[in-house]
Amino acid sequence: MILDKFENYTIYQELHKGFRKAFHFISENDLSTIELGKHVIDGENVFAIVMEYETQRISDCKAESHKKYIDIQYMVDGEENIGFKTLQNEIPTTSYNSEGDFMFYSLPKLPLTPLKTAHFAIFFPDDIHQTMVQINNPKSLRKVVFKILK
Repeated sequence: MILDKFENYTIYQELHKGFRKAFHFISENDLSTIELGKHVIDGENVFAIVMEYETQRISDCKAESHKKYIDIQYMVDGEENIGFKTLQNEIPTTSYNSEGDFMFYSLPKLPLTPLKTAHFAIFFPDDIHQTMVQINNPKSLRKVVFKILK
């Protein structure tokens, strides 16, 4: 997992050919007003999902991992806690959903760190991550999740 301020994105854009496209999308669009939903950037290789939701209690949030896609999660407005750990020998509580590219886990007490406005997190396929976790109280946020084919 990588967590950083957007102003430092150039450090990471060469790690994967799709990262430059995702960071360019952030730079070139008004993400505070862009339409919610899926935005195709490079077919199924790179696309963005713009979402708004209210953060929740940690007990209501699921931990997940992916096999096909890397996530770049960019916080447009708001903040949430994210739980994370490197996938080791954890056993998913659901079968792998190949259409949605996810598996869920029941993992209590993952380490938490805040994802704040104008910051991003990169989750690789071997990163279990738990998002939507409230900081103190439920709050609304706007976030873009980029899916980048590994």
